[in-house]
Amino acid sequence: MERYNRQLILPGFGITAQQKLADAKVLVIGAGGLGCPVLQYLCAAGVGELGVVDADTVSLSNLQRQVLYDEQDIGDLKVTIVQKKLAILNSDTTIRIYPYRLCIDTVFELVDSYSIIVDCTDNFITRYLLNDVCQLLQKPLVYAAIFRFEGQLSVFHYGENPVNLRDLFPEIPNPLHVPSCNEAGVIGVLAGIMGNFQANEVLKIITGIGEVMSGQLLTFNSLDYQSELLRFKSKTTVFKPKTKTDILNQSYDYHCKNITHINDLETLKNVFYRKKTMLIDVRNTDELPKIVGFNVMAIPLPELEYHLEKLADSETLVFTCQSGIRSLKAIALVQKHYPDKNYYNLKNGIALFTK
Repeated sequence: MERYNRQLILPGFGITAQQKLADAKVLVIGAGGLGCPVLQYLCAAGVGELGVVDADTVSLSNLQRQVLYDEQDIGDLKVTIVQKKLAILNSDTTIRIYPYRLCIDTVFELVDSYSIIVDCTDNFITRYLLNDVCQLLQKPLVYAAIFRFEGQLSVFHYGENPVNLRDLFPEIPNPLHVPSCNEAGVIGVLAGIMGNFQANEVLKIITGIGEVMSGQLLTFNSLDYQSELLRFKSKTTVFKPKTKTDILNQSYDYHCKNITHINDLETLKNVFYRKKTMLIDVRNTDELPKIVGFNVMAIPLPELEYHLEKLADSETLVFTCQSGIRSLKAIALVQKHYPDKNYYNLKNGIALFTK
């Protein structure tokens, strides 16, 4: 009663709403800029079980916006830090951690185990896969996205007239044409604002208090506080899976021209048996973990076009980054200058070295 007093005394809240929170199971995909405030505030509010999916480790550049972490956490798995710190915040909340990337092999079982899903991801491939699985399993999906100074918020697959991410954006954008936060930047407080908006939507869904953002897209500009609320409806012309097979047959990847994806260390080692092979890490210099066991050239993606001459003598180029998205962009850039080289991409990025 003392811990939750300030929300228990709210009109229409009370013990009934608090019990609903205690019974709820919420899965948060991503423990970065959006995921940190979502996890902190849902834990503080008394949500009974929180699951968190993330394969990344804490880097120095994360601390500008991912305020759950501090300098002592650099190099450690984010989910491990989340579990430790949220246990101190509220010991009544169960924290389940999944230290891997969401993919087609894990998404169905994970989503099916929770009642509400929160999209705090940073790439389109995962967003659309997660959206389609939530569509199939009829799980509410709380969505937010941030870019530089602007954010978006909506709720999918909820209510009497549920809508879908694809009702807004029917197809997966080409990631090579859309800069990520690592390239375009983001103001740190915006991640906190939009993450708290997401947490608020989760609380409304669980307790039944307030109007959930289903069928609406909120856009917010942190520079001038301009916001707009757009209403949209379900469309019959977009992909909406009816079976698991529909999703398994759907393409959730973007394929550059003439490249091969590497999924395991054994394949990578075999590629390195060739002469004149180079592994290029296009992450920022502060991103961890560092790669060991291979001869690596570190060239951050924003600097790559100024160092193309370093790649001239290599016949085979293998690119990696944190998740496999920036490395695709790097290949597209380099291919314009060296179209006849052999190109490989580490599909899941640095996770290949941390399995």
